[in-house]
Amino acid sequence: MLPRGRSTGTAPAERQEEVKSRPDRSGGMNWHLRALARRGRLWQPFRQEVAAFLAGWQPLTRSMILVGPSAGWCLPSAFLTRFDRVLVVDPDRWARPLFKRLHPRAGLAQWVRGDFFDVAPDLLAAEPDAAVLFCNVLGQLRFAGREADETDRLIAGIAPLLAGRPWASFHEILSGETDLTPRRLPLAGPPHHEALLKQLGLSGEWLDHAASHVLPKAVPRDIVPWRFAPGRLHLVEMGIGGVRGPVTDRPS
Repeated sequence: MLPRGRSTGTAPAERQEEVKSRPDRSGGMNWHLRALARRGRLWQPFRQEVAAFLAGWQPLTRSMILVGPSAGWCLPSAFLTRFDRVLVVDPDRWARPLFKRLHPRAGLAQWVRGDFFDVAPDLLAAEPDAAVLFCNVLGQLRFAGREADETDRLIAGIAPLLAGRPWASFHEILSGETDLTPRRLPLAGPPHHEALLKQLGLSGEWLDHAASHVLPKAVPRDIVPWRFAPGRLHLVEMGIGGVRGPVTDRPS
């Protein structure tokens, strides 16, 4: 079994520190310039997977809290316009104006610049009927200066924190260097990393994003490839964490 928060195979310590110390990997202007360049052709297949996943999730609420969406580079506007009120929690100061430019029809009611886990108690109390979507953010917790134990604690606390509330997440679980792009893989429960990579026909060194236990064990989920950059692939888990509501079947 892989140690959580570590790479498969043998990863040099300096490589781990280099990855962990990238402050603009999912935030800051460098990130947005990269996302702008890749959002079209390179990220289009992944964006279509996200759109299909969200089209199949039908929470019975008119309010949505987005956690860590950045500028919404991979979010479909059609999903956002289903809700009367959209509330966003994201620490990146550049994200809000870009989000409004990318999704001008979204009913943006509030933008909280901060860490979700810091503001969650007050925000959730103020929005008892809102659903919550974690937008490719939980697989980044280990790169935000947190220790492994704290990352595990925060992830373990999500289901109790959101009990009785509709919530869903898509989040990276593994990333590595490969030119192969596997198909989406449906799973009935949490993935075992070595078995998952073998099933997808992938090998080599893979970075564990310490997010394979976000979803409750009994929840079905899909593992979706994200061609993050030429030669680099991220494996993203997508699933509905609680109070599923009506679910539309996805095409195989």
